[in-house]
Amino acid sequence: MGLVLLQTYPAKHFTATYRPGAESEAKRAAILAHKARPLAIDLNSKPALLRLISLGHRIIWMAPPNASAISDNTLKKLVLWAATRAKVHGKPAPRISYISTTGVYGNAQGQWINEYTPLNAQSERAKRRVHAEAQLRLGLKHGVHVHLLRAPGIYGDNRLPIDRIKNGTPALLPEEDAWSNHIHELDLGRLSLWVNYKGAAFEVLNACDAKPSKMGDYFDSVADAFQLPRPPRFTKEEVKQMVSPMMWSFMSESRRIESLNQKKLGFRLRYPSVADFLGTKA
Repeated sequence: MGLVLLQTYPAKHFTATYRPGAESEAKRAAILAHKARPLAIDLNSKPALLRLISLGHRIIWMAPPNASAISDNTLKKLVLWAATRAKVHGKPAPRISYISTTGVYGNAQGQWINEYTPLNAQSERAKRRVHAEAQLRLGLKHGVHVHLLRAPGIYGDNRLPIDRIKNGTPALLPEEDAWSNHIHELDLGRLSLWVNYKGAAFEVLNACDAKPSKMGDYFDSVADAFQLPRPPRFTKEEVKQMVSPMMWSFMSESRRIESLNQKKLGFRLRYPSVADFLGTKA
């Protein structure tokens, strides 16, 4: 997710960023198709960040931290510059909704967790997200409204593990399998906007469905919906040797997630579970 969405002036006009590169034209066309204004930008550039801030005070930030840097302080600069500009020009306090990950909770051994569970990030990827969240919290001291949305597995029409299933990538045996939650990409987008408008100055939400499932069961459900063979099942030790370290980092962490604050805000998911979405494919 390398996207930043801004609500610009007038109030119902949106600008979406994309990273310049070989696929730029395709990304630009996709943004235009959704009636938003495309903006090619380098998010690590000071002039680019200042331009984002000048366009509007509502920002939904989906770009991940820079994995190649020892420390990525982009969000710290964003909140401080945004706060300064708002004060100088008499603008409303910026509202920034950041899409983080439930990986910040680490491996909960299948236990239930919520927004008030202490963070326990274990992978380097999740630790970078914890650092990013901490940078955004600095903005609270300067009047920036910060909303942290921790998302689990994101799925949608073009974000299903179809290739994984066709390639026969293994899943874990049921008794050794990990728990996980999901959220449809449309619901994540809707929730991001909802929180940006309805949320208080600071909100933390687990942006997820309310029906966790074992990962292998998720793969089986997708396979059944598209009439594909179900993935083969193996033990943890066997699967660890068969998949990439990145994939194993996802498969080895087990948690069941509850979103207390999502309920508090009164938000309703269009797809409360993966099964509800797959039912539309029948």
